[in-house]
Amino acid sequence: MEGETTLPYKTAFIINPRAGRGRSLRVWRRLEPLLQEGGLSYSVHQTRFPGDGSTIAEQARSNGAELLVVLGGDGTLLEVVNGLDFKKNIVGIIPGGTGNGFRRSLKIPGDSYQALLGLAVWNPRQIDLGTINGMYFLNVVGFGFDAAVAKLATVDNKVLRGYPAYVTAFLAKLATFGSFPATVTCDKETIEEQKTILAVVSNGRYYGGQLCIAPQAKVDDGKLDICLVRKTNYANTTTLAVKAFFKKHLGHNAILTATAKEITINAPESIPVHIDGEILGELPAKISIRPGLLTVLAPP
Repeated sequence: MEGETTLPYKTAFIINPRAGRGRSLRVWRRLEPLLQEGGLSYSVHQTRFPGDGSTIAEQARSNGAELLVVLGGDGTLLEVVNGLDFKKNIVGIIPGGTGNGFRRSLKIPGDSYQALLGLAVWNPRQIDLGTINGMYFLNVVGFGFDAAVAKLATVDNKVLRGYPAYVTAFLAKLATFGSFPATVTCDKETIEEQKTILAVVSNGRYYGGQLCIAPQAKVDDGKLDICLVRKTNYANTTTLAVKAFFKKHLGHNAILTATAKEITINAPESIPVHIDGEILGELPAKISIRPGLLTVLAPP
C-alpha cells in the first residue's frame, strides 16, 4: 500500500458480505490485494447470518486477535462490539454498510482506502459505549418514528440503499406515523409527553447516514443526549425534518432535549426500538453510559 507501515497488532477482518446490499464485499475485494501486496498478516471472517458478528468476534479474540476491523455497517459493528474483550481488544472501522453513521462521529473517512490506511497511523482512542436493557450500543437508540423509518430503509426497501433509502423511508412514514404517550426519566428528572412521535438517545452525533440528530453529542464526554419530538401538524413536522438535515432542529418548539448518564423510557403501548439502525425489541428501555469502555483506531 502507498504510504504503508504495518498493522502493529494481530488483526482479524470481519466482513458482512450483505451489508450495503453487497457493497462491503465489493470493497473487500478491492482492499485485500493491497493488504497482500504489503505482506501483512491477518485473518478474514465473513458473517453468515444476523448476530454472527458477535460469535466471530469471540472466536477471533480467543485465537489471539487484538485488532478487530469491521467492514460493514453500524449493525455489523454493533454485533462485533458485543463480542469483544474490552480490556484487550481494539476496533477498526472500514465503512461498507447502508448508513455508517458512527464513523462520522469519529471522523473516519468514508473512503474505504483512506480508512484502511488510517489503521496504520491512528492511535487508539477511548470512547464511551451506551447500554440498553443490558446490551451495548455505539451510536443511537431510537423509539417510534425513526425505528419505523429504519425498518423501511434497511428491511423493506428492495430498490434503494444508503442515504437515499433513509430519505425515501423518512418521507414515506412522515405523513402516516401517529404518536404515543411516553414517560422519560433523565437521571432524576421526569418528562411526560402525551404526543411523542419519536425519542432518540445518542452517544454519537449521526444516524441514518448523514442525519446529525445530536449535533452537541460527543463520544467521549461520559453523557447521553436525548432528543424527544412531539407530534405537530404535517407542515410543522415537515419544516422540522428539513431543519434536521441542516442541523438547525434543536431550537424547534416541538423538541425537548436533555443530557443524562441514566435514562428510562416507558410507554403504555408496544413501541419499536432500533439500536444503531437494527430493529431490536420494544419499550420499556433502561439506558446508561459506560465512559471510555471501548478502544478504537480513529483520527484524534
